Amino acid sequence: MNTIAVLASSDTKEAEIGFVSSQITANGGRALTIDISTSRAHESLSHIRREEVAEAAGFRWAEIEDRPKDFLLDVMAKGAVELFQELHSSNRIQGALGLGGLQNTTIAARAMQALPIGVPKLIVSTVACGTRTFDGIVGTKDITVMPSITDLAGLNPISEQVLANAAAAVTGMVHAGGRQIIVPKRSTVGTTLMGATNDGVARAVAELETAGLSVMSFHATGVGGQILEELVADGTLAATMDLTLHEIVYEYFGGGFGAGTENRLSAAAEAGIPMVVAPGGLDFICQWRGELFPDAADRKVIWHNAQLAHVKLTELEARAIARLVVERLNQARGPVTVLLPTQGLRTYARPGEALHDPVVDAAILEEFRTGLAPRIRVRTVDANLVDPGFAHVAASEMLRLIELEGAA
Repeated sequence: MNTIAVLASSDTKEAEIGFVSSQITANGGRALTIDISTSRAHESLSHIRREEVAEAAGFRWAEIEDRPKDFLLDVMAKGAVELFQELHSSNRIQGALGLGGLQNTTIAARAMQALPIGVPKLIVSTVACGTRTFDGIVGTKDITVMPSITDLAGLNPISEQVLANAAAAVTGMVHAGGRQIIVPKRSTVGTTLMGATNDGVARAVAELETAGLSVMSFHATGVGGQILEELVADGTLAATMDLTLHEIVYEYFGGGFGAGTENRLSAAAEAGIPMVVAPGGLDFICQWRGELFPDAADRKVIWHNAQLAHVKLTELEARAIARLVVERLNQARGPVTVLLPTQGLRTYARPGEALHDPVVDAAILEEFRTGLAPRIRVRTVDANLVDPGFAHVAASEMLRLIELEGAA
């Protein structure tokens, strides 16, 4: 029988835990309840008591129960991570369900982020609403988040239906999905794209797939690059066709619309896997209306939608960002090809188009030409990054490096 871990504080969520457990059973599954309570005088009815959670984190509950709440929450989170990893690796759980407010959501999120991609994970949360962001909840994993609508402070007609839906959803995911992801590592390429570079990258991907390679594409506007870096570091990807470096713009500025990834390019450089790189999206930044640069009137700008603008960088900004990329590429341990499109690094950047700025584009290309180590192959391509001709060169270079690596 498929088992779903139910993670919550039983001192405040006992009724909800019991309800979703009965729903999971009614749907043909089994609930394994895990208590993450931090109140002092509480006797848990869960299958795994909070004392066991603390022990998994390396502490005896009796010795820490008087410590401050922030310390206890961190202990519960660390213990939950350890337990989830052990329960999954021993095939004792096939899915996970968390429920509660900020405390429960935070601990459940940390525990679920320790599970592999593909394992069904769902959190019913009071904080999945309004202006709150999901970065801290989902991280880089496939966690489904459901707003609780009412507070989870005792059952009511609305919370019962929401929780019943959640139990049905996670049970259904376990029954109908939840299969182990098997990645053919020797032939899997990671690539990056966004709307402004999509057409060129998609054409290159199609060529690689026609040649028999498996390609994973990541949306390079924040977390996408972070996931790419993690999959490179854990050995999932055999090569990268990293044609959209837009997230590095936000690293340079210290935040913004596409922030969320640090040290882009570093994982592949360290791993020594084949890399094909282009400065796609390195020439602009996305900014919300009302948060534009003070000199935006003097820059080239197009509006992506009514609230978000694509703003061209200045020459000095572009050079500094390009030098950051060059510095990281020069640390690469494996074969690297850098492609430099001369007719623009994205859509609307060809000569005569709204974001065309020959001074900025030339500055970026010059930093690459003059700064890259001699061992790095550099190819100039007389095309825009989204043109079919550029896509063909990118795919051909990726195939060449993979073949060379295989021969070695």
